[in-house]
This record gives sequence, structure tokens and C-alpha cells, in this order.
Amino acid sequence: MSERWSVIGAVGLVATAALPLLLKDAFLYHLGILICIQAILGVSLHLMLRIRQLSLAQAGFMGIGAYTSALLSRDLGFAFPVALLAAIIVPAVIAGLVGSIILRIKGVYFVLLTFALGESIRLVFVEWIVPFGGNNGLTSIPGIAVFGLALKARSAVYIAALVALGGSLLAAYLLLSRDQGRVLSGIAHNEMLLQSLGTDVTAYRRVTFAVSAAIAGFAGSLYAHYLGYISPPAFNVTASVGALVFNVVGGAGFLLGPVAGALLLVPLPELFRDAAIYQSLFYGVALLLLMLFLPRGLIGLLVGRKP
Repeated sequence: MSERWSVIGAVGLVATAALPLLLKDAFLYHLGILICIQAILGVSLHLMLRIRQLSLAQAGFMGIGAYTSALLSRDLGFAFPVALLAAIIVPAVIAGLVGSIILRIKGVYFVLLTFALGESIRLVFVEWIVPFGGNNGLTSIPGIAVFGLALKARSAVYIAALVALGGSLLAAYLLLSRDQGRVLSGIAHNEMLLQSLGTDVTAYRRVTFAVSAAIAGFAGSLYAHYLGYISPPAFNVTASVGALVFNVVGGAGFLLGPVAGALLLVPLPELFRDAAIYQSLFYGVALLLLMLFLPRGLIGLLVGRKP
């Protein structure tokens, strides 16, 4: 039964992804692109949740990726693939260096440290007017281009966003599978046992933190080049909390959880647009009902077993 529902769920996700291409509606393309970008950010946080660490710095890493990619392409004239690669590498390196220190801390103290890290990153964007533009942000960021071909049509950008989401899921799957996946699972469930066997737990945490930051930077690059404009408020702690909500609603124990959560929650503000005054209320009530009646998330409901 669970296998059948898993197949049905996978088919449903594929059909939903194909919907904008079938209807060819500009707004659906736009919404689909935003869902893909936010889902990628959710995947980055998902990796940290798998080792029982809640990082509130993911939006900050997304911002590093966005500003790195934007500055390299707009001000220095680098091609989009080069800027994208830098947007992946720079936050990963920063996370690896910082992770050597803060990943020794656990629980609520780690959450507070990552919150402070994320806000520090955002404040750098605010205070350093050169080169980050301060509160005004950066404008006139070049669009996404593949092999020198600019993706001007939203349909092309949407397909690129789908490919990017698939690549992020593949990277996360490779990290969570095979031997390293078993070690990460052991870190989450019995860290003391792994340490007694001589496993360098901190090193595995650091690698996971770096990969999660790289994926967040990837999302930031796509965000910057799609919208053509970025500013510090887009990368505050609220965005990190949103990524957490995607995981909880979709199913934090499943790799497709953040995708399902983003698919459901990103469009909600658009549905409540006509009642802008009560938008936050409707969003909060919808989220509360989902968490009350679907405690294991949407994917958990389909699979029919505990993650």
C-alpha cells in the first residue's frame, strides 16, 4: 500500500511540474520558478535536519551566493556558469571554516549561533554599501544564460529551475546514501557509539554543513539572476524559518519533504492576495491545521509509515 502511494505521490509531483508547461501561463511559470528556488533552499536545510542540527544561517548562505553571483556577472563581466560556480563554492568554504568551530556546539546553542551568523551576514550586506549596495541592494543583474544563450522566455527559465532542483536533490541524495549516509544517520541517533568506534563526527558534520551551504548558495544565484534585483531583507532569518516550515509540512524525514512543502506553501500568499490584511492570519491558520492533522508531513501521509 505504501509503495503504491509513493508512486502516486511521485506521479503527482511530476504532473504538477508539467502543469505550467501544458498551460503556458506566465504567472504559473513565475510561481513554479519561485517554488523551485525555495525548495532548493529547503533541501539545503534538510541536510542539517538529518543530523539533528537546526541551522538558521541558510538564508545567509543563500545571500552570499546571490551577491557573489550578482557582483561577478554584473560588475566583473563573468559568464553566468562561472558566477554560479562561485556562488556554490564561496558559501561552502565559509561554512566549512565556520563549521569547524560552531559545529562542536549542539542543541539550542547551535541554533542561536547560526541565527547570529545569518544575521551577521545580512548586516554585512546592509552596512557595506560598497560593493553590496546597502539597503537598496543590487539592480540590473544579468539574467540566466546557458552556454552563452540567455534564457529570456519564462518557460526556459522554468525548465532550468526544474533541472536545478533535480540537481540539488541528487546532490543531497548522494550525500545521504551509501556509507556516509549511514554515518550521518548514526550521528543523528547514536553519536556516542560512532565516537567510540573512532569516527570523526565533527568532520562529517562539517562536510554536511558545507554541502548545505553550497546548495543554499545555488538557490541564491538562481534567485538573483531570475529577479534581476536583490536586497538584504530577502535573506533574513524569516527565509530560514520558511525553509524549516517547508520541511515540517512536507515531511522532515523524507528528501522530497521540502519540495512538497514548498509546492503547497509558496502559492498560499498568492491565493490570499485579495485579503492582504488577513494574509498572515490565513497563512498561519493553514500551517497550524497542516501540522495538527499531518504531523509526519505530506510525504509521510503518502508513504504511510514513520520516517
